[in-house]
Amino acid sequence: MVARRLSLFYRLNVRSAVDSSADRSARILEHLRTAGGFHFPDYRGGSLVNLLSSIIRAFGGTSPHPGLRALDEAVFKGISRIVYLVLDGVGYKQLDRFMAAGGGEHFFARHPGLGLRITTVFPSTTAAAVTTLSTGAAPAEHGVLSWHLHLHDLGLVGAVLPGRTLTGTRLAGKDFNLRRYLGLPSYLSSVRRHKRLLSFGALGRSAYSNAGTRWNGYGAFQTLAGMERQTVSFAREGGRGVAYVYWPLYDSLCHREGVEARKTRLHLAEIDKSLGRLARGLAGTETLLLVTADHGVVDAPPPKRIELTAVPGLLDCLALLPAGDARQVSCFVRPAREARFREVVARHLAEACVCITGEELLESGLLGPGDPHPSLRNRVGDYVLLARDDYAFRVTPPLTKARIHKGNHGGLSSDEIYVPLYALRL
Repeated sequence: MVARRLSLFYRLNVRSAVDSSADRSARILEHLRTAGGFHFPDYRGGSLVNLLSSIIRAFGGTSPHPGLRALDEAVFKGISRIVYLVLDGVGYKQLDRFMAAGGGEHFFARHPGLGLRITTVFPSTTAAAVTTLSTGAAPAEHGVLSWHLHLHDLGLVGAVLPGRTLTGTRLAGKDFNLRRYLGLPSYLSSVRRHKRLLSFGALGRSAYSNAGTRWNGYGAFQTLAGMERQTVSFAREGGRGVAYVYWPLYDSLCHREGVEARKTRLHLAEIDKSLGRLARGLAGTETLLLVTADHGVVDAPPPKRIELTAVPGLLDCLALLPAGDARQVSCFVRPAREARFREVVARHLAEACVCITGEELLESGLLGPGDPHPSLRNRVGDYVLLARDDYAFRVTPPLTKARIHKGNHGGLSSDEIYVPLYALRL
């Protein structure tokens, strides 16, 4: 415990040192690697940001970010359509364990030479990653950093994807223009080809899904078979275009049942069968099929699920309830209580997390390159708790039901940061 307390406070004690921004970033990352065993996004050519950049450029669009190193330009030659299919929650290490146990014979293990390892973004959470996947912008640029986001100019912490506050009420009135409010940059919009969003249920028609890229077409499905039909139909329509396909149910099972639960593994086997059928259905369509994920998931055993509102003295130090996700939490600290906040974290949370300042997070480069979103600094906490090992946090407002998942994400573990990428020319 003593060693972990020292690693917790190392950054806090040296944060005023004067050096170059590159040196500062390297020093912060090295501390995080040493103190937490963390892994980081590779925005220089190995992340989802770079994957989108390659897709955008392949069809004549523009992006300020380098393309994905693992995808040679030759992969795109002679291709009429690109389908990038995102499996929510299917981390690289989860998939590797699944195949090591004999799974994946229909798609994943059938194409072992095509299965690459890339990184997601940070935070490794759906809100940040799918905003990148739908726009091509890094988290620093789009500002959607977590499921529960501090919206300072609305005076609340809310989830912009479903449009709800921490207590479950509506984020804003029916006439609220979420697109205008979020101000998301979209490099994908520079592609002058047909762009289609194929998603589960009503997700594709939500206010959030239409807050960034303007899609030329939509498709909805309720089953894996429906996803296959919608995707094959797009590919066989003719003309050049790109489709973003999103499947969310594996992630839902990870949250509810756990990563290694039987139901979760059975569903991954169903996804594998579905992808095998999809690949056969796309044969001869001049389609590049890219299969990836937004993040991986870590199971948190009950003793490591921490209710932050129950930590003695923590709420007294905060100006409002924390924002973030289960494995990265932004804390907005009352200036007069900063020293007390650090004492509380050191006494009660040193084993569970590494704590850095919001300024250090911004300087680290973990949120990616590009011009910062105008609200970025206000959405990052004064301090950020980064979960160690398999710990997870929850924040339960008064008189609401306590909820914490078995499987969680948002952090910097190898299970969360690394995601698969399969690239098939069909």
